[in-house]
Amino acid sequence: MSDKNLVAQIGQIATKGKHKERFLFVGTIEPKDSLDRFFYLIEIDSPWVDGEKIKNAIVNTFGDSWSNSQRDKLEIFESSIKKINAKLGEISQNGEHEWIGKLNAIVGISSGEELIFSQTGKISGYLFRGNKISHITEKPVETDEIHPLKTFVSIINGNVAKGDKVIIANSILYSHLSLDRLRQLFSLLDYRETIAEISKILRRIKVKDVNLISFDIVDSEEVVVNAENGDKPNIIVLDDLPDSKVAHYSKAFIRGGSKGAKAVGRGAKKIAEFWSKSVAPKISEKAKTVGSKAKIISSSGFKPVTEKFDSVPRVNYFNRKTGGNSNFIENTKRFFANLALWSKQLIKPENRKYLYIGLIVILLGIGFIKIQMNSSKGTNLKSDTQSVNSLDSARSLYAKALDDLGLKREGGKEKLIQARDEAKKAMESVAIKDEARNLLAQIQAKLDELNIATRIAVNKEASYSLSGNSPTIYAVGADIYSFDTDGKISKYDTRKKTLNTVTSISESSGKIKAISYSDSQNTFFMLTDKSIIVQFDVASSGVSEKPVTDEGGVWENSVSLASFTTNLYLLDSEVGGIWKHTKTDNGFSKGSAYVPKQPIPLKSSVDIAIDGDVYVLKTDGTVIKIKKSVEDTAFAIAAAPSPDTAIKSPTKLYTSADSSSIFIFDKEANRVLEFAKTGVYKRQFVADSELPLSGFSVNSKLKKIWLLSGTKVFELDL
Repeated sequence: MSDKNLVAQIGQIATKGKHKERFLFVGTIEPKDSLDRFFYLIEIDSPWVDGEKIKNAIVNTFGDSWSNSQRDKLEIFESSIKKINAKLGEISQNGEHEWIGKLNAIVGISSGEELIFSQTGKISGYLFRGNKISHITEKPVETDEIHPLKTFVSIINGNVAKGDKVIIANSILYSHLSLDRLRQLFSLLDYRETIAEISKILRRIKVKDVNLISFDIVDSEEVVVNAENGDKPNIIVLDDLPDSKVAHYSKAFIRGGSKGAKAVGRGAKKIAEFWSKSVAPKISEKAKTVGSKAKIISSSGFKPVTEKFDSVPRVNYFNRKTGGNSNFIENTKRFFANLALWSKQLIKPENRKYLYIGLIVILLGIGFIKIQMNSSKGTNLKSDTQSVNSLDSARSLYAKALDDLGLKREGGKEKLIQARDEAKKAMESVAIKDEARNLLAQIQAKLDELNIATRIAVNKEASYSLSGNSPTIYAVGADIYSFDTDGKISKYDTRKKTLNTVTSISESSGKIKAISYSDSQNTFFMLTDKSIIVQFDVASSGVSEKPVTDEGGVWENSVSLASFTTNLYLLDSEVGGIWKHTKTDNGFSKGSAYVPKQPIPLKSSVDIAIDGDVYVLKTDGTVIKIKKSVEDTAFAIAAAPSPDTAIKSPTKLYTSADSSSIFIFDKEANRVLEFAKTGVYKRQFVADSELPLSGFSVNSKLKKIWLLSGTKVFELDL
């Protein structure tokens, strides 16, 4: 049965328009006497284009196509898209092509149970139906394939049902809020409350460049009820922050204080001019006579105050007894009484010379302080000037880089790297730090795009959270096993979102320093710092030490281990060898050299992985491939894209028989690099420097990678 009376309640998170690095527009068009809603969300990833012109070309053309039309909705929509593409083509023909490849937009119509839309670029939309999440938009077209007349290509038409929630937003939203968190918000809260809560989260982490449009599919009768009961707006302007009373009065106080300070400064300037013209010459003249009368002054001096005023009691400040608050009050009175008497003595004509000398000393001190302040201000001004110049240079280089890249000229990426370095210098100034940070983020995003890098922002919400000290993670199916430095083994079920402690290894076994999982045995093997192998059986959760059963056999002093079928391979970095141990009834056989036929440079190695062939990761970032105990000298890992071409601190290597890739964890560069098994670079997963990575795990069958930062786990698609 068709739901003819379904209506979309629409919530929006908007911004004021142009930002420092992009244009953002979101809105709806509501035809008269109709429950249909036309919607749009437009993002232009460049501040140097006429954003309003692009937006009007899309929105006005779209709106005009629907006025007074009775044709089939899908037919009208297709016609509208063709007109929008033609309009954008005209803009491009007029020489305005900077927006090409930087336009992310979606336009559509919500009509009853139908949702029709067309998109371009990196706008993503999701349907929340119960506990299920469905991606309803398409992956962006490669930049090289974009043509103005084909900006909007495909048209997507789908049906919605009562209770469905739909969210469409620019990509920045999904960098800070996980889909599961969004699903929970939409399922628990009213659509107005949901956008209010999302806005609150974004404001708290100081994200101001998100636009969002949401659809809550309800019966038409519910719209009236919700309108009567709703006390929150259905449109929230993200960068229009409401002031609290404290903030309001604080701003008023600061404005008043600023005006007062300026007035005091002008008054002080006039007093200084009067002093230098009228008072200072007299003081200078009087000061000349001070030296000649020094002897007279020293012999006469002041008479003690108490000799002239017998009514003022003498106070022995050395032998006085403390008497609580009453003594304090009396002493305070005496102090101010003495101060008043001394002041009267100083203003007498015969003592006025001392007053002038004191004033001269005070003025000299003020002058000295002023000189020091000006010097410090000059230094800061010089530094700020350099930072501003760096920011201007970064902007100029970035604009030139975009032009070169857009026109496929050489040198574009090099200019982009130079712009990044200049933006980093500009961040040294507090005054322009935010502006420089925004530009740096934009430059880095472009570099990431060129380098096929997926970046985790510092304020991105973690997918999961673990417990324990410095855990290491390994994925088995949809479960993530964590092994902490205290020997505790835990399991996180990514479907149920539950974390449970499974077991632990004995302290006598030592600290875990390397782990390998055997898929064929469903078992983890752990190498400890006491050269002991501990087995953890996943099915039974049992833990046991595994001995070398041959007489005289021991586990070699190794840095890492790998398992393949029923064998264990230990990497000995000091000797420069690999020891193969075959499984026996109660343990493993004595180790035999895996590479006896030819010398292979395995010293200074850090990790080992096996997929049938053996791969060894070395401290210089190179990988040695060994096939049937013989080195494959033709194999080599390619350099990563500039600017970070070298693998600075390789710490972990991963591959398996199920994977078509090799993964390397570069700890210092805070990234995981992915290479094809031919050695060709494929892509990388990077985190901001404020979010230091500590490990990763891969499940090639599920096409997932999990990045670990402390106890936070970030899940990404492969």
